[in-house]
Amino acid sequence: MRKKKLMSRQKQIIQILTKSTSKNPITISTIAESLNISSRTVLREMPKIEEWLDENGFNFIKKPGVGLIIDENLENQQLILELLEVESIQKEYTKDERKRIILGELLVNKEPLKLFYFTNQLKVSEGTLSNDLDGVEAWLKEFDIKLIRKQGLGIYLEGNENNYRKVLADILYKTLDEKELIKLLKKSLNNPNTENSIEFSIENRMLNFIDKTIIRDIEKIVSDLEDKCNFKLIDSDYIGLVVHISLAVQRIKNGEKISMDKDSLSELELLPEFAVATEITNELEKIFIIEIPKDEIGYITMHLKGARLRLNKVKNDIDLDNLDIKQISNYIISEVEKDFNIEILNKQKLSKDIYNHLVPAVSRMTMKLNIRNPLLENIKEQYKEIYDSCENACEILKKITKVNKIPESEVAYIAMHIAAAIEENIKSENLSVVIACPTGIGTSRLLAVNIKKEYQNLDIKSSISAINIDTDKLKNEGIDFIISTVELDVDYKHICLNPMFLQKDKIKLKEFIHRYSKDRIFKKIAKKEVKCDKDKIKSITNLGTEIISIIEEVKVREINYVESVNDLIGIASSIFANNVNHSKQIKKSLIEREMKSSTYLKGFNMMLLHCKDENITSCKFGVVRLKEKLIENNKEIDFAIVSLIPEKNTQTQINIMSYINGEIIEKESFRESIKKSSEEELTNIIEKVLGDLYRKELKSIMEE
Repeated sequence: MRKKKLMSRQKQIIQILTKSTSKNPITISTIAESLNISSRTVLREMPKIEEWLDENGFNFIKKPGVGLIIDENLENQQLILELLEVESIQKEYTKDERKRIILGELLVNKEPLKLFYFTNQLKVSEGTLSNDLDGVEAWLKEFDIKLIRKQGLGIYLEGNENNYRKVLADILYKTLDEKELIKLLKKSLNNPNTENSIEFSIENRMLNFIDKTIIRDIEKIVSDLEDKCNFKLIDSDYIGLVVHISLAVQRIKNGEKISMDKDSLSELELLPEFAVATEITNELEKIFIIEIPKDEIGYITMHLKGARLRLNKVKNDIDLDNLDIKQISNYIISEVEKDFNIEILNKQKLSKDIYNHLVPAVSRMTMKLNIRNPLLENIKEQYKEIYDSCENACEILKKITKVNKIPESEVAYIAMHIAAAIEENIKSENLSVVIACPTGIGTSRLLAVNIKKEYQNLDIKSSISAINIDTDKLKNEGIDFIISTVELDVDYKHICLNPMFLQKDKIKLKEFIHRYSKDRIFKKIAKKEVKCDKDKIKSITNLGTEIISIIEEVKVREINYVESVNDLIGIASSIFANNVNHSKQIKKSLIEREMKSSTYLKGFNMMLLHCKDENITSCKFGVVRLKEKLIENNKEIDFAIVSLIPEKNTQTQINIMSYINGEIIEKESFRESIKKSSEEELTNIIEKVLGDLYRKELKSIMEE
């Protein structure tokens, strides 16, 4: 009989057990702690482990209340380890890997696939597979693709070819980052015989969505065309184009076709990029012996139009023929300068950089093309103030592109350029300092001489005694910070350095200056002079008071099951009720609102229950989550938002609840948090969301 393969976790457990002896048994809890898993999981693996040890002739002893022992001498314990090294281990997939495999299989196969097909392939239970399918379904919603599960028929997808390709590209980018993709393409171009890295990356990690020979041939076509047509794509656009064309060729070979609106296609045919796209498709048809329809040429044209061309060195002086975009570049810079109350030094270079990004960005946004920005989250976190400022400044782009929201990835690229320019400002900023030492005349002079050699932007005003520092006088004299040769106990920015100004002191001072200057620039946005009348002060105070009331009473209720929407409303009406009568009154109001028009949001599997309530004075926000989804009248409901507003409400209260609902509808990350977060976690999230609203309103008042 053929032996069953060990799983990797079973192998790890046996390796731990080889360290056991009759005098030193190993407990289940010790194994669980070593592998960071539960004791229950270890117990579940034990029958397979016992079976393997028995098949290989090793003595295994279980002593209740004592522990587990492999009763063998050192030589046999070493033999166990050697057997484990050559043992064929059954592949175990992570949850993300399973989701990608499931999605890949569904995209490649035109016919529905049975549950058994996946449980057998992935070696998981039906329960685990069901959870994985839920994850795939949520992922596909972003691309307007439906995952259909029909008993007796199987699992399949519903969507259009354009969206299928978008999700395939998304899998590629989630599997390989930009650096890996660049390395992959450059390797195959420089050495066509290099198989290993391509096979590993594409077959094992990209689930064979693109045949390795296809991607190699296509990147050669694109590379040759760059030389022939005298243009150069930057790396990220080069990758995007090769990935798009590779997926298109693979899908065409599989009999899948894409379609485009005739009017849009006619407009694209007039562009110079259409001629380049036609040359690409001519080469593709020759090499792959396929027929490429004009619609495919249109999509390739869109990618070329949305690409950022790297300018040739001989064309350093950019012909800014698009006056609108040049003006927008300057407008964005001026808005950021206003926000931070600074004047960016090399404004001309920054204007060119932003212009070079905006020209293709406007095309991308107009054509609804997305661009990836692998540094998006880093930029939003590390340069939050700059990102927020750019996001506000970029609102002007909506008028040109006719989009409802400027993509975060585009804003982040502009923020990167601005951040780099502000960093230059930081390096060049002149700062006034004093140097302190115990006497005010000794070691401070030596330190001053050494500092002046290294930092021309530091204006050393004087040397002072470290014993008696008058901080009020320093503030009046505009001193930025103190440099001292001894540790100080004063409420004033200061740094302690060795009088000899050693290498470690130079590094320490450089970091201190950068941090100080950066903080000072970013704080200027909050220190603008605020001119506001009594009504404005009252308005912002009321906003703050209302926000505090909401976040102090966020509610989350989890319910196993409800039979109808009416039952769901009944539960929702109770979470903020003072008593039974109050609950009945809220329920009546919610039902009356629902009768006017359903608050069910198609595509989000949620209800936005809301009404006015005469028994409350401040707004309420809560969530009712269903462990088992409710299906009624072809509507699938996973959860309901509960929003209450006072009967005698203010405009501030209306604005707050409208803002929260808008954020729920627009931001998937917010909706996901609502689905999963505990009451405490959701309170923190709502606090952040409403904190952003407060800052926006405060900024608006400051700018008036």
